Amino acid sequence: MAIILGGEAVLYNNRVEITGASDLAWAGGFLLCLIIGFFALFIYPTQRGHGVPRLILLWMLLHVLRQALTQAVMLPLDDDSQLSLAYATFDVPPGLDVVIAAAGAVGLLLIALSAASAFLAFTPHRSLISNGRKRLTTALWIAVIPAVAAAFLAIPFFLSGADSVVIQSLPLTAVIFLATLAAAPGTTTVQGPEDERITPWPWGLAATLIVMLVFYLGVLQGGVSLDPRLWG
Repeated sequence: MAIILGGEAVLYNNRVEITGASDLAWAGGFLLCLIIGFFALFIYPTQRGHGVPRLILLWMLLHVLRQALTQAVMLPLDDDSQLSLAYATFDVPPGLDVVIAAAGAVGLLLIALSAASAFLAFTPHRSLISNGRKRLTTALWIAVIPAVAAAFLAIPFFLSGADSVVIQSLPLTAVIFLATLAAAPGTTTVQGPEDERITPWPWGLAATLIVMLVFYLGVLQGGVSLDPRLWG
């Protein structure tokens, strides 16, 4: 958005630096996450099967929407946040930020609760979700533990001596999945397959993550302009 507003933006592995544009440009990340998240949310039901690609899409839409809605929740609480800086450029009635924060909190809760049935659908066999205790255990292994592990595995992507705020907030990314865990025992709409479903190890995903890590630390740590006119 900074480029659209006539400014410049440099992307680093853990931050974006904007110059020459109004604070409205800081809303770009929020809007991008919201648009991508809702797009992924709408196309998710059209995907067939319950293999690794669909699971990746589920994780992507959950994390992107979490990122956007968390910014909305923090709007009246953190005057220095990116969304708050953009919000301050508008002349709006008092209290609107609280309404936006409440809507963001409700959205976060609804997404976390509905994610329970989505995750349970990936069970290898229906016997693993045949009662409440088993559904709780399955949700723990397929949602909460991967979310916690992902938070710590993401730390190398954001290593930098310039800013540690991103790393400090990473453990909080798994908090919303506690609601998913709580909703799992009462989720009875998912039956699971009669025949055991075997999912191969996602070696391609692992290779992709390694390439991304090299790109983050080898390229983005030094900063890359988001203006395509400066490329090449």
